[in-house]
Amino acid sequence: QRIIFDFIPDVDDLPEPARSNLVDNSLISEAVPQNLRAVAERTLAIAPNARNIAFHRTMPFRASLTFSSMDFYMTKCLGVLLPQQVDGLYSLGMPVVSSVLEALAPRALRTMIVRHTASKEHELELAIRNHKTLERLHTSGSRDLQISDLIVDSSSADGTRVFPQLRHLVIEHNSEMRPQSKQPRINPFPRLETLTCRGVFPFSSPLIFADGHLRLRHIDIELDLELLESWHHAHVLDKHAFAGLSFLNLGWTRSSHRHYSLACAQQLTRTAVELSASTCVLHLFNRMGVDLSTTLQEIEFPQFLQHLETKDIMLDVDQLVGLLSRLPRLRSAVVGFQCSLECSEHGEVPEQEIKATQERLRGTSTASVRELTVNAHGYRHFGKAAENAVLLADMLPSVRRMGIYSTSRSLTSELSIIDSIRKRPVYMDNEQLGLVKFSIICSWTNEPLQRGWPFK
Repeated sequence: QRIIFDFIPDVDDLPEPARSNLVDNSLISEAVPQNLRAVAERTLAIAPNARNIAFHRTMPFRASLTFSSMDFYMTKCLGVLLPQQVDGLYSLGMPVVSSVLEALAPRALRTMIVRHTASKEHELELAIRNHKTLERLHTSGSRDLQISDLIVDSSSADGTRVFPQLRHLVIEHNSEMRPQSKQPRINPFPRLETLTCRGVFPFSSPLIFADGHLRLRHIDIELDLELLESWHHAHVLDKHAFAGLSFLNLGWTRSSHRHYSLACAQQLTRTAVELSASTCVLHLFNRMGVDLSTTLQEIEFPQFLQHLETKDIMLDVDQLVGLLSRLPRLRSAVVGFQCSLECSEHGEVPEQEIKATQERLRGTSTASVRELTVNAHGYRHFGKAAENAVLLADMLPSVRRMGIYSTSRSLTSELSIIDSIRKRPVYMDNEQLGLVKFSIICSWTNEPLQRGWPFK
């Protein structure tokens, strides 16, 4: 279904004079175009029904390699590898050069995913040419690409270029200012189901959500204070405004941080939680570290919520047990966890502190969460984070997997710390705790360093 070309420029490893020819952009060898065509023909014979073509750049090109070099390579490939049924372009780190634009001109693209390219002129033109057929559009690094130009058409009666089939729109790393003069007069995306925007949100008009209250299933955007206020005024973000929403992630743009306050954080948190009664996945952010613990206790969460992420909102063990017990269908969560217990210099919690918590909270949890990850960032000693994580698992009998964020790469020692804590006499009477699989999550990559195992 898809043909992928992976360009791996390694100029320094080429022998002379090939290296000089490449650097000087003097591609005069007859063997290069012949080989490219042979590879393209053989690939097409193997995959005659391919509907998508992908160009991937493994490493950054040297500054001396111009777009005309890439134009040469891609022209030779595209001249063969574009049967009429191709309707998808995936370009990861590769420029949409003129050869791509011309080769794809007679076709009706349904998918266009272009990420991390340095040239945007042809990308914009290609999207506009295919605006009637595109179903999925993904653009990344849009500093030079005027997103607003995609939807504003001064030649049309309503001044709007409508994408009638577009269902998935992703705009990443957008940094352009939101032009007030270039906004649609009608909804440009009447069938949109998925909307993701990282960086400055390029649309100020609430018309972008005109039909979204029923169709939108996935919203992942960053807001600023001006946009949040205008949307509230237009009732775009009213309580339960989006009937079919299943995934929601509302955050702040970087430019909003200097105006950030507790009131702003509370408003955004309450808006995100109450926007839809059907939300299954909910991410809440608190990058400025204001105290939102009370706000979370007061908000009515969606009854169908299955995954919750609040790793920037610090809660103690009592607050977490209470919060998770209010979410009967929750299956997984990533939470911020602050220690409210007295600890030794090396992070060890005295047994009397643990016993007091057990007497207060054991048997009170009605949580259904199975997989829980706790943010241990900010703890001076990993032992303190591990003590609190094991204590939390002891209070939540439904938990079967427990991940702990850590900046350390000493996986073996950290797992051994958890093992020794688990074997403390104060936990020996809890057989369920012995079934919990612990793992260490790298704070830098957000990936498990290793899947844990049951400590028995």
